[in-house]
Amino acid sequence: MARPAHDVDVCVIGGGHAGTEAAVAAARRGARTALLTTSLETIGQLSCNPAMGGIAKGTVIREIDALGGVMGRATDLATLQFRMLNRGKGPAVWAPRAQADRGLYRRAVRSLLERQPLLTTVQGTAERLLFGSNGRLTGVLTTDGREIRARAVVITTGTFLRGRIHIGTGTSVSGGRAGEAATVTLAEQFGELGLETGRFKTGTPPRIDGRSVDLGRLERQDSEIERFDFSWSAFWDTPRRASGRTRHPEQLPCFITYVEQPAKDVVQRRLEESAMYGGAIGTRGPRYCPSIEDKIVRFPDAERHQLYLEPEGHDTQEMYVNGLSTSLPVDAQLELLHAVPGLEQAVMTRPGYAIEYDYVPPTQLWPSLELRALPGVFLAGQINGTTGYEEAGGQGVVAGLNAAAAALDHAPVTLGRDTSYIGVLVDDLVSRGVDEPYRLFTSRSEFRLTVRQDNAIPRLYAIGDALGLYTDAERRLAERRLEDEREARVLAARTSLTPQAAEAVLVACGESTLTQAVPLIDVAKRQKVALRDLFAAAGVGVTLGPDAVTTADLEIKYAGYLERERTAAARLQRLASLALPADLAYDRLINVSVEARQKLAARRPATLAEAASVPGVSPADLQNLAFELGRW
Repeated sequence: MARPAHDVDVCVIGGGHAGTEAAVAAARRGARTALLTTSLETIGQLSCNPAMGGIAKGTVIREIDALGGVMGRATDLATLQFRMLNRGKGPAVWAPRAQADRGLYRRAVRSLLERQPLLTTVQGTAERLLFGSNGRLTGVLTTDGREIRARAVVITTGTFLRGRIHIGTGTSVSGGRAGEAATVTLAEQFGELGLETGRFKTGTPPRIDGRSVDLGRLERQDSEIERFDFSWSAFWDTPRRASGRTRHPEQLPCFITYVEQPAKDVVQRRLEESAMYGGAIGTRGPRYCPSIEDKIVRFPDAERHQLYLEPEGHDTQEMYVNGLSTSLPVDAQLELLHAVPGLEQAVMTRPGYAIEYDYVPPTQLWPSLELRALPGVFLAGQINGTTGYEEAGGQGVVAGLNAAAAALDHAPVTLGRDTSYIGVLVDDLVSRGVDEPYRLFTSRSEFRLTVRQDNAIPRLYAIGDALGLYTDAERRLAERRLEDEREARVLAARTSLTPQAAEAVLVACGESTLTQAVPLIDVAKRQKVALRDLFAAAGVGVTLGPDAVTTADLEIKYAGYLERERTAAARLQRLASLALPADLAYDRLINVSVEARQKLAARRPATLAEAASVPGVSPADLQNLAFELGRW
């Protein structure tokens, strides 16, 4: 009897952040796409904390958005609180972060997916990949017997691949998320196909009833939404700008408290009852998002550890206790909560837990995120050993674009390290691999002054436009954004600023005043002076978009540094084919790190490009290697 079948170009397995971005990217590139997920109601689910963005991560969301993705748009539609981090530093390192209403975010993602004409959502669970007699991928078989025939498949299983949930040492159940079944048969097939897999862990904190919290004792943190939007595509609602309407929900505050000595005592006393320290879990978790048990053990001298109480949404009083991830038993979690200032009477609505899951070491992937051993099969998200919504979404874009390319016989897409944090992320994964859940930081990029949160459209629009990722309306808006930036630079160069006009701005910034009229661009080079304020003083530029003015401002202020980074990027591209001597004495390269020297001496790469793929060799090591060879 023939199986019920559904024919598409690309099938995406999983409706989380990697899966939704992969599906949208594939559909925007022109592929008929099916998003297969166990439950349509959980598409876009915020599995852990209800927050998007942050250092490096906020830039990734803007890059996803610049390539037609939905994460930034959905965040804007669901934002309960917006903060621009690093405001005390220069705008070159600002980082957008937002709290989101869980329900609104999930519904926004699904709505945005359903606006894509080539994208279909399908409820069902993937059981196996299907292959023809020639060994080529033919599609996916679901557990209910349906066949989705596809030329390319993107697998984004998150923590569901043989996932196991742990609460204390006595509770361990199979599951990919609380209340949802793990994916087992697909994991078994990976073994049959000869793929190497490993195990990682992550965790989540307890949730509490906000009505049971003594908020008056806690530090309040309010939103800055009046000054910012997350997505450049905020402008797809252009009447909002003219009418003053807002599509953001009513803003809510977060609250700050601390784990102090009484709470630390609870953890220390009951440490052996946690799944992690009681022996139930032996795998590695994310170093930079540790459990409260890890914090107490690794930082015994720390006086206190900060917690954020984050609202879950307008339709609930539930709050997320950010910073208290734990695998302690339920009664210990309640005792711990009650030892935290302001939470003495807290009602725990659901306990925290740790979860172990399978991942595929990403050195088995091409830079397109296609499995080297299985043409047509792409992986994205936590299955590649990463952690975080944003890292998952960025991989989803790359995997979706390249799955569509494979299905439609187009050239693959690679984003360079000098063009995006997504490019850094993918390059790190496929060339260096992971030994713990990977998280993005600004320090991972050697071009972080070039790759900023404000200039995602200038960096990526040409790529997106060449791939056909935009609607006509989006193209017009992006081109307006680029034109505004060009006009801002021209205005800065040709506008003369008098001492009288500039005085108030300069005095407010603590800068010396002018003695004669000068080109406005010369004053804009001063670090403390904002270009938008100078434009306002001179009475020009009032119609220019604020993001465009910010980018123009930074390009003026950091022109010399940016030119240096761009020159370095061009040099690295030229030097990728540089031949390395077979007898090169790596131990004598004093400007190359000790780890890199050891790894390079053991591998003996033939070219600089090969050296770049050696785990433990950083981009800085490559630059110093080329310099020491006299070729820089």
